[in-house]
Amino acid sequence: MTHYELEGLWVENRLDVAFRFGDPVKVKTGNRIGETGRIVSLFSLDPFPYYVIEFPDGTSINAIESEIEEAQ
Repeated sequence: MTHYELEGLWVENRLDVAFRFGDPVKVKTGNRIGETGRIVSLFSLDPFPYYVIEFPDGTSINAIESEIEEAQ
């Protein structure tokens, strides 16, 4: 499956993942622990859902699903 196909299925809510485009999340591990950003991409499903998170300052990181949580 191409990344384009993966993103299409994700946007159509046809994948069993915890987060969708634009969801606010908080980082639970690493250098940006405690920071809040938003999901901008689902990069991969294998071996775990792998997202791109963008922060208000315009920077971004990649994180697997277990490294982030829903922001309050």
